Amino acid sequence: MPLVNVLINSTTAGVGSSNVRKGNAPPPIFLDYIVVGGGQYGNTIAGGSGGVVSGSIRFLPRFNIDVTVGNGGTGSILTDAQPSLMQSTPNEFFVYAGAGAGNGGSGTPQNNPKGNNVTNFSQGGAGGSAESGYDAPATNIGGAGGSGSLWLDGNVYAGGGGGYGKAVIASQAVGGVGGIGGGGRGQGYTQAAANGVANTGGGGGGSLAAATDGGSGVVNMRYVSGSVSGAIGGTITSVGGYTYHTFTGSGQFVYQP
Repeated sequence: MPLVNVLINSTTAGVGSSNVRKGNAPPPIFLDYIVVGGGQYGNTIAGGSGGVVSGSIRFLPRFNIDVTVGNGGTGSILTDAQPSLMQSTPNEFFVYAGAGAGNGGSGTPQNNPKGNNVTNFSQGGAGGSAESGYDAPATNIGGAGGSGSLWLDGNVYAGGGGGYGKAVIASQAVGGVGGIGGGGRGQGYTQAAANGVANTGGGGGGSLAAATDGGSGVVNMRYVSGSVSGAIGGTITSVGGYTYHTFTGSGQFVYQP
C-alpha cells in the first residue's frame, strides 16, 4: 500500500555548535473506503446500478484525496450516469467505480447483466452490483433488480432497478421490486416506476411511461475514532468507534496534522 508524503514535525535546539532535531512523526492513517458509481436511469430497460469498489489503505501524513461523486442518470433527458473515483495527491492511489450501464447491467468492475424477459410481455430486472438482475418470473411480472453490496457501515449500496410489468390484461401487470441497496421499483398497473435512491448508486425502475432517474453515487471513508486528528472533508460523523467522512458530492479529503 502506498505511503504518501512523509513529513516529520520537529523542533531544533542549539547544543554548543551543533543542532539537535527532536520530534515525533504524526501517526499514519488507516482508511477503509467504498466508492460507488452513479446508477443508470430506467425506461424500457431497468436501470443498472453503479459499480462498487471497496478496500483499505494506509497513508502517512500530509496528503489529500480528490473525490469525484458521479451523478445518477437522468430519465427526463436521457442523460447517462457518471462514475465515481478517489485519487490521492500526489497521484499514488486511484480508485474508479463505473456508472450503471445503458444495457441494464451494473457498472465496472462488477459488470453484472440484467435479467431476461419471459416473453415480450415483461422486461427483466437490471443487474445489481453484488448479483445479476433476476429474470421476469412470469409474463405479467417484471424481474427484480439485483441486490447491492453490504459495506462496513451496515448499509447496502448499488441495487439494480426492477423491471416493468406488462400484461394482456393491463390490471394484472406487476412491476419488479428494486434491488436492495437503492434500486427503484418497476412500473406496474397500480404503481408508477420509482427512481433509484440518491447516494446509493441504485438503478431507476423500468417504465413504459416516464423514464426514471438513477441514484447518485457516494464515496465513504472511515478510520478508528481518535487514531488521528486533523482530517477534514465530506460530512463527518462518529458511530460505533469509527469516524466516517461521507461524500455525496465532489470534494477533497485532507489529512494535514
